[in-house]
Amino acid sequence: MDWGAWSHEAVSLMATRTQALLARHAIPTGSQYHWDLDAGTFVIGGLTCRLVTIGTTAGDSFLWSWASDAIPATGKADIHRVRQFGVENDLGLLAEPCAPGGLAQGKECLAIAARVLDAQGGWIDQTANGFIFFALHELAH
Repeated sequence: MDWGAWSHEAVSLMATRTQALLARHAIPTGSQYHWDLDAGTFVIGGLTCRLVTIGTTAGDSFLWSWASDAIPATGKADIHRVRQFGVENDLGLLAEPCAPGGLAQGKECLAIAARVLDAQGGWIDQTANGFIFFALHELAH
């Protein structure tokens, strides 16, 4: 596998999928949203998605959610599949709990994880401590 090409494709795929998800539900840019880690949900413009917290950044470090006790299990369901993919394919970035690179690294990890999880989109939100990254799965109405 050409890891660089695969990662680049994942970034492009997630941008396209996220735009398509919002367009499919006529959700305008800048719409208010709310996420709930305990419920494992993300709501925007009347659309409710199941979220998977991919990770967080603080300063120049990205931490995978599977390595964080601060994120409830409902908020990171299925993230173990991303770590397992990393182990099976000898991809240290996916198998090690923390990586340098801050926001840029978090964006790449989000895209990769969302591709592994076959998510319909991804979302990044700024928190008091840095950023939090979500893969989104559309729920049936």
